Amino acid sequence: MPVISGRYSATSGSSLPPSGTYRSSTLDRSYCGSSYITPRVLTHSRISSTFDSYRFEEPKKTYTSYQKYSKGLESVDTSRYRRSESRTRDETTQRERNDAVYNRVMATSAADIINKYSPANYVPKCELIRSRSLSDPRNMKEKSQEPTRERISSIRTTLPITTNSRSNSTEQDKQDKNIAGLNGLRNIGNTCFMNSVLQCLSNTRLLTEYVKNDSCCGEIGPNGALIKAFSTLICELWAPGSSRVINTSLLKSQVQKIAPRFMGYAQQDAQEFLRYLLEGLHEDINRVKTKPRGITTEIDDNLSDSQKAAESWARYIRMEDSHIVDLFVGQLKSTLKCTICGHSSVTFDPFWDLSLPIPSRTGQVRLNQCLELFTKEEVLDGDEKPTCSKCQVRRKCTKRFSVQKFPKILVIHLKRFSPTERFRGKLNSLVDFPLNELDLSSYAANQGTPCVYDLYAVSNHSGTTYSGHYTAYCKHPYTHEWHEYNDSRVSSISARNVVSNEAYVLFYELSNHHSSHL
Repeated sequence: MPVISGRYSATSGSSLPPSGTYRSSTLDRSYCGSSYITPRVLTHSRISSTFDSYRFEEPKKTYTSYQKYSKGLESVDTSRYRRSESRTRDETTQRERNDAVYNRVMATSAADIINKYSPANYVPKCELIRSRSLSDPRNMKEKSQEPTRERISSIRTTLPITTNSRSNSTEQDKQDKNIAGLNGLRNIGNTCFMNSVLQCLSNTRLLTEYVKNDSCCGEIGPNGALIKAFSTLICELWAPGSSRVINTSLLKSQVQKIAPRFMGYAQQDAQEFLRYLLEGLHEDINRVKTKPRGITTEIDDNLSDSQKAAESWARYIRMEDSHIVDLFVGQLKSTLKCTICGHSSVTFDPFWDLSLPIPSRTGQVRLNQCLELFTKEEVLDGDEKPTCSKCQVRRKCTKRFSVQKFPKILVIHLKRFSPTERFRGKLNSLVDFPLNELDLSSYAANQGTPCVYDLYAVSNHSGTTYSGHYTAYCKHPYTHEWHEYNDSRVSSISARNVVSNEAYVLFYELSNHHSSHL
């Protein structure tokens, strides 16, 4: 359900309104013991036969017999009183009999319910986790067949519970570890773009461990509502036990405060949401509580490129320093070369993701081709001519990008939507990207720098520029198994199905044996 902003691309997303269903429980039915409910509403044959023996018994005709043999009586008021008294007595007797039957029925029902929801008969849902659909609400039993936490608690207070053996507890712990991280997210109205991004971040091991271990608590600033909501959501997604569906309303309300563009339930773009979310989390845990005045002086042009890069990064960290920056932010080198005097000038800028162009509208391309097109030397002429720092006039120049500092988590955005392609539709080319050993050494500013990445998550978009749906493919950080996250549904997938023409945002983690070199 993407919406491409004016800065990046056109809008798209599902136009279907949010929908929901309510499944009634047998325990939610009206209380059958009320005297004004007739026995006919009960369908059990044994109960019905019992009711019939009382319901269809004809009442005594006391008032008729009295009327036949009391014509000579002079007091009409007395006869009316006696007829009313007799009829009331008969109706009271009948009601007492019916109430007695209802009491027996309700006692039987309560016993059945207690036996039905006994902990001894309860099978944890996590034992079914190896099925294909891990948290699909459509495969869940009716609410009346699944005891809630409140019902289990009430039963535990009245029934003895047999404790499991040590071996059973160990096996349960293993199952809890396997199921952790496999909870779905509720779509609260065109929010599949948000759910897709959140699942990708949830499977970002370095970020999840930082949040789950409460490492962020000491770094939260006074305005830390967003990071707290995000931490709560991550902990719910990774809570051990049976799979369930998590509500994202709290997090969405906090994102709306820092980015009003996400208010309401309009269709949005996943890459833009990711950028706003990461920047908002960064602000909440920025180690620089009071930002100093920015440095406006230019970096000495006589310094080497490496020294300029270090000075530029130090100036950035002086203002923006957080665990989010430690993980997601890299440094890009831009080289301008004057075609007249040959002078080269370099600038260094932080980047949160790499937005790569797709060279072909159809067919299949490799991710390396997208990277080569991104780092390819381009000519700046005409209105795009920059000012040469040596000639001091606007000159025709060449421009080239390279990566000076690689982040621990590399986010690659495939530009399937762009302002120039808005009326030509979405680029559905299949971009073949490696799941392991993505070597980016040839795109490094310092040749020979080892930088190899492994894929762990993909945000997918299916549909057109104006309507579609977001899902996520994520590799479990501990079991290393791939799963598809489709809002509330989570299912296992094969690694060979991860690469598709729906891939939109790729998440790579720097390999452990190469991280020490950066």
